[in-house]
Amino acid sequence: MNTSLIAQRYAKAIFELALEMNVVEEVKKDMELIYSVSTESKDFALMLKSPVIRPEKKIRVIDAVFGKEISEMSLRYLKIIIRKKREMYISQIAGEFIDIYKKFKNIFTVHFASATALSDDLRKKVIALLEDQTGGSIDLQEEVKNELVGGFVLAYDDYKYDASIAYQLKKMKKAAAEINFYVREL
Repeated sequence: MNTSLIAQRYAKAIFELALEMNVVEEVKKDMELIYSVSTESKDFALMLKSPVIRPEKKIRVIDAVFGKEISEMSLRYLKIIIRKKREMYISQIAGEFIDIYKKFKNIFTVHFASATALSDDLRKKVIALLEDQTGGSIDLQEEVKNELVGGFVLAYDDYKYDASIAYQLKKMKKAAAEINFYVREL
């Protein structure tokens, strides 16, 4: 079975349960914490993936790490995942849950890369323009990339708009390479 499909199914199940119990915001915070711990701590991720460590020991570690930090429902859900031997997907499940939550709340994560940092005024204009275009809220993820030379690259969902100078130069180089200087045109 595809790992992303497993993660999607488990994430959808806990989302629907949280929605039914009216604790979606609380579970979202829990999943953000679980995702950050499982992606930032290499030792934690290796422990979850290890076939040598018994499920009972993994449950004790989960209790020690998250016992007082997350809700009872999220903690029980993690224990169920471990008992079902799907603990290696905990990070992916948490990430999928966050994606499902964003779709439910109509929040678009937009990646904005530019050669220089955005000013506050320009950031507000970009967010307002994107909110008008998408009809939802915008979670703007900014990144400074010096290799763009100038301009910007904007990406969300399946859309990508590249208005960087580096891209324009690349297009010009490709167009120039297609010109054959050895053929005389009449």
